[in-house]
This record gives sequence, C-alpha cells and structure tokens, in this order.
Amino acid sequence: MLSPFVLTFNLCRKRVFRAEEISKFFNGRQFFILTAVLFVVLLWIAPSSDVVLQGSSSGVCASSVPSFSMSPTLSRILSVLAMVGVSVLLTILNKGYSYVRDVTYTFSSTFLLLGIANPMISTQLYDGTLLSVVVLLLASIMFGAYQDGAAQRKVYITFVLLAVCTMFHYSYVYLIPIMIFGFVQMRIMGLKSVLAMIFGLATPYWIATGTGMISLADYKAPHIVDIWSGLSFEQSTFIITVIAFTVLLSLVLFGMNVLKLISYKMQTRSYNGFFIALMLFTMIAMAVDYNNVLVYLPVLNICLSVQMAHAYTLKKQSRRFIPYLLFVIVCVASFVWQVFY
Repeated sequence: MLSPFVLTFNLCRKRVFRAEEISKFFNGRQFFILTAVLFVVLLWIAPSSDVVLQGSSSGVCASSVPSFSMSPTLSRILSVLAMVGVSVLLTILNKGYSYVRDVTYTFSSTFLLLGIANPMISTQLYDGTLLSVVVLLLASIMFGAYQDGAAQRKVYITFVLLAVCTMFHYSYVYLIPIMIFGFVQMRIMGLKSVLAMIFGLATPYWIATGTGMISLADYKAPHIVDIWSGLSFEQSTFIITVIAFTVLLSLVLFGMNVLKLISYKMQTRSYNGFFIALMLFTMIAMAVDYNNVLVYLPVLNICLSVQMAHAYTLKKQSRRFIPYLLFVIVCVASFVWQVFY
C-alpha cells in the first residue's frame, strides 16, 4: 500500500505535468492557428468602425493608398490578410534569425489577439496596417545584412523602399532614424553604407521628379486633421485607455526581460536592440504626432508581441500560462464590449 507521501508526490507530479502541457499549448502552433481562425471569424462579424483612424492621408507628394476609393468589404479582407501576414512574418523572422531564443508562436498569437482587442483598427485597411507590414519587411532585409561587408545593396534597397513609402504617408519618416540605428546595430555602417543610405533616400524623388511623374507643385507639407474633435467622449476615453494599456504593458515586459536580453550574444542583442529602439521611437511618435496615434499602434503591437514572447519563453515555471490566459481573456472581453455593448 502506497504511503500518503507517495500519493501526494504522484498527484503533484501529474498536476505539474498537466500545467506544463498547457503552457506548451499556448506557446505552440496549435494555439496560433486557433487564434488566427478566431481572429478571422470575429473580425468578419464585427461591424465597421466609424472612428477616424488617422489625421493625415497624404505623404510628401502623393495620397496614401487607403485613401483611394475601396469598398468596405475589400478593405476588411485586405486588412485581415495583412494582419495575419504580419503574424506569420514574425514567426518566419524568428526561425531565420532567432531573436527570441526559443521555438515559439507567442508573438504571432499575441499580435492577432491585440487585433481582436481593437476591432476599430482591424476591420479596415489603413496606413497603420501597411506601416506594420513595411516595418517587418525592412527588418527582414536589415537582419540579413548582419556583419556583411558587402551589405551596401541591402542598405540602398531598404532606404529606397522607405523613401517611396514617405511619398504616400509622412508617418514613415520616423522609421528613418530607426533603420539607421538598426544598421549600426548590424555592424555595417561604414562610409559606403552611409552613401548607399543617402542615395537610397534620394533616388525615388530624383526619378519621380526627373521623369515628370511628380511636379514640384506636388510637394506639400502634411495636412493634419484633428481626429479627437470628431470623437465622442466614450470613444476618446477608450482609445486613450487602449494606448495607455499597450504602452504600460510593453514597458513592464521590457523591464522584466532586459537583464536577460543583455546577456545574449552580440548578434541576438543586435536584433533585439532594433525592436527596443522601434518600441521607444514609436511611443515618442505617438506622443508627438497624436493625431495619427492609431497609425503607429499596430507597430507598437508588434513590439509588445515580441516582448510578450520573451517573457513567456524566459520564464520556465509550469504555470506561466496563467498570466497569458488572463491577457487572452482581456483581449476577447475588449472585443465583446466594443461590438455588443
């Protein structure tokens, strides 16, 4: 007959094993797939938001793509596809460069959960959605240039793409210092790379103006619309609450992760240094350009998702899924409150 101590030990071991299995589930591909399906279903049934998402719809010399006439259905489909694409890109980047030192899908699931929590930015295609896609595409080019002595082509292509984007919406301008910092982190910013950066920024404007596609009269200062004056008190309060929660949670998770991140090898620190700089610059941009605060929110969601993945994988406790489960509940509750109340 087994003693009470043995029975208690076996029971505790089974519970720990069960908790660990649950933690692995939230960290794995199955939960990401379930989250993606839930994201598509909920965003399809959610009503279109009447909240003005951006205070400007133009860039240095052209109008932004979302400002073109587009049916609400097509806008919703493209928005959902773009956000799912961002979540997949996060996983692909980590498989290629291991900025989170574990096999995880937590950042992908987290990004989609944040999209569920904020249906107002997920049910229509706007410049914030495109900005988040561009950020990860540029990051993929930049990460591939790490300590590459012949990386000038990648620097040139990166800043050409960035310059083209600034033509259509000026919010991309804030990415220029971030990408410069990122390439410094990649240990490749010599004289040739600096020249490649300068020529990359100048080339699209040079070609567009020189060929007559854009006249000098088309260059204009951004026209800013005060989005806050068109919102009700409840809408403004909710937007401020969402942004404050996202900023606070990002900083808290970063504070929890930073000591471990600085202990990584140089290459991994460089990749994470880019995401940290992106997070801090995005917060500053949101404070300065407050009329376009929702344009920057998807990028901040990316940064929060990366920090969430670090926090989840660095903590090896068997019950680490409990705080994450609370986060999932908060995101779904936010969706239910906005859509049904």
